[in-house]
Amino acid sequence: MTLTEAINFLNILYNGNSSPPSSGEEDYTVWTALFNIAINVWFSEEGMLWRQCFVKLSDATDGDDTAVAGTYSYDTPTNFSFPASSIVWIGTGINKIPYKVIDPKNLALYENNSENWCYFLNQSLEFNPNCTVQSGTLNYVYYKTATDVTTGSSVFEMSDPMFAVYYALNELKKDEGDSSAGIIATQKLEAMKTKNFMEAENQIDSLLSDTDGGL
Repeated sequence: MTLTEAINFLNILYNGNSSPPSSGEEDYTVWTALFNIAINVWFSEEGMLWRQCFVKLSDATDGDDTAVAGTYSYDTPTNFSFPASSIVWIGTGINKIPYKVIDPKNLALYENNSENWCYFLNQSLEFNPNCTVQSGTLNYVYYKTATDVTTGSSVFEMSDPMFAVYYALNELKKDEGDSSAGIIATQKLEAMKTKNFMEAENQIDSLLSDTDGGL
Protein backbone atom coordinates (compact mmCIF):
# COMPACT_ATOMS: atom_id res chain seq x y z
CA MET A 1 0.00 0.00 0.00
CA THR A 2 1.27 3.47 -0.89
CA LEU A 3 0.80 6.66 1.12
CA THR A 4 -1.69 7.88 -1.50
CA GLU A 5 -3.78 4.73 -1.09
CA ALA A 6 -3.66 5.03 2.71
CA ILE A 7 -4.82 8.66 2.52
CA ASN A 8 -7.73 7.55 0.33
CA PHE A 9 -8.73 4.77 2.74
CA LEU A 10 -8.54 7.06 5.77
CA ASN A 11 -10.59 9.72 4.00
CA ILE A 12 -13.36 7.22 3.24
CA LEU A 13 -13.39 5.90 6.81
CA TYR A 14 -13.16 9.33 8.45
CA ASN A 15 -14.99 11.70 6.09
CA GLY A 16 -17.11 9.23 4.16
CA ASN A 17 -16.45 10.83 0.79
CA SER A 18 -14.28 10.35 -2.29
CA SER A 19 -12.39 13.66 -2.10
CA PRO A 20 -9.21 13.02 -0.08
CA PRO A 21 -6.90 15.88 0.89
CA SER A 22 -4.00 16.70 -1.42
CA SER A 23 -0.33 16.98 -0.61
CA GLY A 24 0.36 20.29 1.11
CA GLU A 25 -3.06 20.54 2.74
CA GLU A 26 -3.26 20.43 6.54
CA ASP A 27 -5.19 17.14 6.74
CA TYR A 28 -2.74 15.45 4.38
CA THR A 29 0.19 16.59 6.53
CA VAL A 30 -1.46 15.57 9.80
CA TRP A 31 -2.59 12.19 8.47
CA THR A 32 0.88 11.44 7.11
CA ALA A 33 2.37 12.29 10.51
CA LEU A 34 -0.11 9.90 12.17
CA PHE A 35 0.84 7.15 9.72
CA ASN A 36 4.51 7.63 10.63
CA ILE A 37 3.68 7.47 14.34
CA ALA A 38 1.91 4.18 13.60
CA ILE A 39 5.01 2.95 11.76
CA ASN A 40 7.10 3.78 14.83
CA VAL A 41 4.61 1.99 17.11
CA TRP A 42 4.78 -1.06 14.83
CA PHE A 43 8.58 -1.03 14.64
CA SER A 44 8.98 -0.56 18.39
CA GLU A 45 6.54 -3.31 19.42
CA GLU A 46 8.15 -5.02 22.39
CA GLY A 47 9.72 -8.40 21.66
CA MET A 48 9.28 -8.16 17.91
CA LEU A 49 11.88 -8.35 15.17
CA TRP A 50 9.90 -7.86 11.98
CA ARG A 51 10.81 -9.92 8.92
CA GLN A 52 10.37 -6.85 6.72
CA CYS A 53 13.31 -5.18 8.49
CA PHE A 54 15.91 -7.87 7.78
CA VAL A 55 17.81 -6.78 4.66
CA LYS A 56 21.08 -7.29 2.83
CA LEU A 57 23.69 -4.57 2.51
CA SER A 58 23.19 -4.81 -1.26
CA ASP A 59 19.62 -3.52 -0.72
CA ALA A 60 20.79 -0.35 1.05
CA THR A 61 20.88 3.04 -0.66
CA ASP A 62 23.98 4.23 1.20
CA GLY A 63 26.84 2.91 3.30
CA ASP A 64 30.06 1.33 2.07
CA ASP A 65 29.46 -1.78 -0.02
CA THR A 66 32.97 -2.28 -1.44
CA ALA A 67 36.05 -3.35 0.48
CA VAL A 68 39.42 -1.86 -0.42
CA ALA A 69 42.63 -3.78 0.22
CA GLY A 70 44.27 -2.55 3.39
CA THR A 71 41.23 -0.54 4.55
CA TYR A 72 39.79 -1.71 7.84
CA SER A 73 36.89 0.68 8.59
CA TYR A 74 33.64 1.09 6.61
CA ASP A 75 30.46 3.08 7.07
CA THR A 76 27.22 1.17 7.63
CA PRO A 77 23.92 2.32 6.04
CA THR A 78 22.11 5.14 7.83
CA ASN A 79 19.17 2.78 8.52
CA PHE A 80 21.47 0.20 10.16
CA SER A 81 20.19 -0.94 13.56
CA PHE A 82 22.25 -4.05 14.35
CA PRO A 83 23.90 -6.96 12.50
CA ALA A 84 21.63 -9.91 11.80
CA SER A 85 24.32 -12.33 10.70
CA SER A 86 27.42 -13.82 12.30
CA ILE A 87 29.38 -13.46 9.05
CA VAL A 88 30.48 -10.55 6.87
CA TRP A 89 31.51 -11.53 3.36
CA ILE A 90 34.03 -9.95 1.00
CA GLY A 91 33.90 -11.00 -2.63
CA THR A 92 31.37 -12.78 -4.81
CA GLY A 93 30.52 -16.33 -5.80
CA ILE A 94 32.25 -19.34 -4.28
CA ASN A 95 35.48 -17.40 -3.76
CA LYS A 96 34.11 -14.89 -1.27
CA ILE A 97 35.89 -14.69 2.07
CA PRO A 98 34.02 -14.91 5.42
CA TYR A 99 34.84 -12.70 8.40
CA LYS A 100 33.39 -13.70 11.76
CA VAL A 101 31.39 -10.99 13.53
CA ILE A 102 32.44 -10.68 17.17
CA ASP A 103 30.87 -8.76 20.05
CA PRO A 104 32.83 -5.52 20.58
CA LYS A 105 32.62 -6.17 24.33
CA ASN A 106 34.98 -9.11 23.72
CA LEU A 107 37.42 -7.13 21.61
CA ALA A 108 40.21 -7.35 24.19
CA LEU A 109 40.21 -11.13 23.83
CA TYR A 110 41.11 -10.86 20.14
CA GLU A 111 43.80 -8.15 20.25
CA ASN A 112 46.74 -10.42 19.36
CA ASN A 113 44.71 -12.49 16.92
CA SER A 114 45.33 -12.42 13.14
CA GLU A 115 42.24 -14.36 12.07
CA ASN A 116 39.43 -13.02 9.89
CA TRP A 117 37.01 -11.25 12.23
CA CYS A 118 35.20 -7.94 12.40
CA TYR A 119 32.78 -6.05 14.60
CA PHE A 120 30.14 -3.35 14.33
CA LEU A 121 30.61 -0.20 16.42
CA ASN A 122 28.11 2.66 16.25
CA GLN A 123 27.69 3.30 12.51
CA SER A 124 30.84 1.57 11.30
CA LEU A 125 32.13 -1.88 10.43
CA GLU A 126 35.65 -2.53 11.72
CA PHE A 127 37.92 -5.36 10.58
CA ASN A 128 40.72 -6.97 12.54
CA PRO A 129 43.75 -4.75 11.78
CA ASN A 130 46.00 -7.82 12.01
CA CYS A 131 44.28 -9.73 9.21
CA THR A 132 44.36 -9.25 5.45
CA VAL A 133 41.42 -7.37 3.94
CA GLN A 134 41.06 -8.02 0.22
CA SER A 135 39.34 -5.81 -2.32
CA GLY A 136 35.83 -6.92 -3.26
CA THR A 137 32.12 -6.60 -2.68
CA LEU A 138 31.04 -6.25 0.96
CA ASN A 139 27.86 -7.98 2.03
CA TYR A 140 26.09 -8.85 5.24
CA VAL A 141 22.57 -9.10 6.60
CA TYR A 142 21.38 -6.47 9.06
CA TYR A 143 18.24 -5.31 10.86
CA LYS A 144 17.22 -1.88 9.65
CA THR A 145 15.11 0.87 11.16
CA ALA A 146 11.62 1.33 9.73
CA THR A 147 11.18 3.77 6.85
CA ASP A 148 8.69 6.62 7.12
CA VAL A 149 6.22 7.39 4.35
CA THR A 150 6.95 10.81 2.88
CA THR A 151 5.58 11.01 -0.66
CA GLY A 152 2.49 9.63 -2.33
CA SER A 153 4.44 6.72 -3.81
CA SER A 154 6.06 5.73 -0.50
CA VAL A 155 5.23 2.12 0.36
CA PHE A 156 4.47 0.86 3.87
CA GLU A 157 6.84 -1.91 4.96
CA MET A 158 4.48 -3.59 7.43
CA SER A 159 2.56 -6.63 6.16
CA ASP A 160 -0.82 -5.00 6.90
CA PRO A 161 -0.71 -1.22 6.33
CA MET A 162 -4.36 -0.98 7.38
CA PHE A 163 -2.98 -1.04 10.92
CA ALA A 164 -1.59 2.46 10.24
CA VAL A 165 -4.89 3.57 8.72
CA TYR A 166 -6.94 2.43 11.71
CA TYR A 167 -4.33 3.77 14.14
CA ALA A 168 -4.65 7.20 12.51
CA LEU A 169 -8.44 6.94 12.46
CA ASN A 170 -8.48 6.16 16.16
CA GLU A 171 -6.35 9.23 16.91
CA LEU A 172 -8.66 11.43 14.83
CA LYS A 173 -11.76 10.11 16.61
CA LYS A 174 -10.29 10.07 20.10
CA ASP A 175 -12.00 13.31 21.14
CA GLU A 176 -15.35 11.86 20.04
CA GLY A 177 -15.01 8.99 22.49
CA ASP A 178 -15.08 6.44 19.65
CA SER A 179 -12.47 3.74 20.31
CA SER A 180 -13.69 1.19 17.73
CA ALA A 181 -10.85 2.00 15.30
CA GLY A 182 -8.31 1.48 18.08
CA ILE A 183 -9.70 -2.00 18.72
CA ILE A 184 -9.34 -2.87 15.03
CA ALA A 185 -5.80 -1.45 14.97
CA THR A 186 -4.83 -3.61 17.95
CA GLN A 187 -6.30 -6.69 16.26
CA LYS A 188 -4.31 -5.97 13.11
CA LEU A 189 -1.08 -5.52 15.06
CA GLU A 190 -1.65 -8.84 16.84
CA ALA A 191 -2.36 -10.55 13.50
CA MET A 192 0.91 -9.21 12.09
CA LYS A 193 2.76 -10.55 15.14
CA THR A 194 1.23 -13.99 14.58
CA LYS A 195 2.16 -13.94 10.89
CA ASN A 196 5.69 -12.85 11.77
CA PHE A 197 6.23 -15.96 13.90
CA MET A 198 4.74 -18.39 11.39
CA GLU A 199 7.11 -20.62 9.43
CA ALA A 200 6.68 -21.88 5.90
CA GLU A 201 5.25 -25.36 5.42
CA ASN A 202 7.82 -28.16 5.84
CA GLN A 203 10.50 -25.66 6.84
CA ILE A 204 13.57 -27.30 8.37
CA ASP A 205 16.57 -25.98 10.26
CA SER A 206 19.26 -27.58 8.08
CA LEU A 207 19.78 -28.29 4.42
CA LEU A 208 19.17 -31.82 3.21
CA SER A 209 22.05 -33.64 1.60
CA ASP A 210 21.60 -35.50 -1.68
CA THR A 211 20.99 -38.77 0.18
CA ASP A 212 18.78 -37.26 2.92
CA GLY A 213 16.42 -35.60 0.52
CA GLY A 214 16.71 -37.97 -2.40
CA LEU A 215 17.76 -35.07 -4.62
